This record gives sequence, structure tokens and C-alpha cells, in this order.
Amino acid sequence: MYNCKDILSLNVLSLYEGELLGVVDKLFFDKKFKKLVELEIIGEDGVKLSLPTKNIYHIGKNAITIRNNQCVEIKTDSNTLFQSPIDLKAYSIKGEFLGIIKEVCFNEKYLTTSIELENNQQLNPNFIASCSKNTMIFYSKEKIVDVKSFNPNKKLKAKPNKEEKVQAINQENIEAKETIEPPKQKTTLSTDNLIGRICTKDIFNFNNEVLIKAHSVVNKKNLKEIIKFGKVRELMLFSK
Repeated sequence: MYNCKDILSLNVLSLYEGELLGVVDKLFFDKKFKKLVELEIIGEDGVKLSLPTKNIYHIGKNAITIRNNQCVEIKTDSNTLFQSPIDLKAYSIKGEFLGIIKEVCFNEKYLTTSIELENNQQLNPNFIASCSKNTMIFYSKEKIVDVKSFNPNKKLKAKPNKEEKVQAINQENIEAKETIEPPKQKTTLSTDNLIGRICTKDIFNFNNEVLIKAHSVVNKKNLKEIIKFGKVRELMLFSK
């Protein structure tokens, strides 16, 4: 069993490269707070890295270990995740103030097991109704309502009369004939912006041969080899 305070400020170590990547700075849960899904790491150079919990090898007393550097990636903002709710105010759907959240506990599969308040009261995560940046609202055990029905963007559709139905069907048939499916577009990762950057560490292939040395400038030749051996993400992390 773990809690947020056990994870925050732990060092993150890469086993294959034998490197310290940084320290855990923030924790992110899914929107329903059912599971811890991501750790944000701050590196020595201030770069923010994202570590999905599925890529964690082991959580120790003083450090978290991962298999290799490819388990992390450059942090990007996400609207689908919520930061740890510690210090948020907890209320019931009836407007009753329950207390200040002091801890979130989760198991070895990173599933949330309980939410603890400063008054030592424990709340069941299954009773979370909604959450924002400053408040978490819980259902009462006596009454669970459908919060989705409160969506202000939900539009009520008026029932059309027979004449309107016929016109709508005819219009749909016309639009269906005129509709042309857009071609599927392929997305590719651009590596052009890596050319000219300076590598800050030696990068090796799987035979332990140097692809590019530390303090070397990235050019088309060594970039081609780095792409060939799947080391682009490592180059992005360790170049400037």
C-alpha cells in the first residue's frame, strides 16, 4: 500500500543506463480518481518528464526504478488528468463541509483505495461525484445522483411533427449523397529540429557501440543512425 507522500520527492533511477533522471514533483490521477496514472519528474536541468505508472519497475524506500530511459518522455499538458487532490476542500453533494484532504492511498496496481481528511476521516473514492482544482465533492451514502445530468451543454430536442420528419429524412438523403469522406492522414515525428543540437551524454546502440558522443553536434549522419536504433527519444532528453 502506498500514499502520495511516499512517492513525492523520491529519486527516479534508470536501471539500464544507471542514471538518476530526477525527482518526483507531481502526481496525476485519471478524471474519476480511480487510479494513479502518471508521475511528473523534474530533472537536474529543470526539464519536466512524464513517467506513466505502468512503466515503473519498483517503488523503493528512497527511489523509484525504471527499466531504461525510454520509459519516460517529455512532459506535455493534459486535460484528461487531475493532479493529486491533497489540500483540497471536501464537500458532500448536500453542501456539507467534510474537511481538508491530507492524503490519497493506493495499492500496488495504483488503484485508489481511500482518501484521508485532516480530521482522520476516510472517504471511499467510489463516492466521488466531481472534482476541480480546489474542491472535491462526494455523494452521500443515502443518495447518489447522476451528476452528468447537470451538464449545462446538454440540449433538449423538441419532437418534430410529421411534415418536419419527412423534410429531415429527405435532407439527410441529399447530404449523404453529397458527403465525401476525407482521406486518412498519416502523422510522422519530425526530427529535423534535432540537427544542430549538442548531445549532453554518450548514446549507445544495443551492441554498446557509441552512436554519438557527449558534447558532439547532431548532424544528418549520426541522426540517421540514432533513428535506425530507436534512440530518438533518448537524444531528445539528453541534448540542448
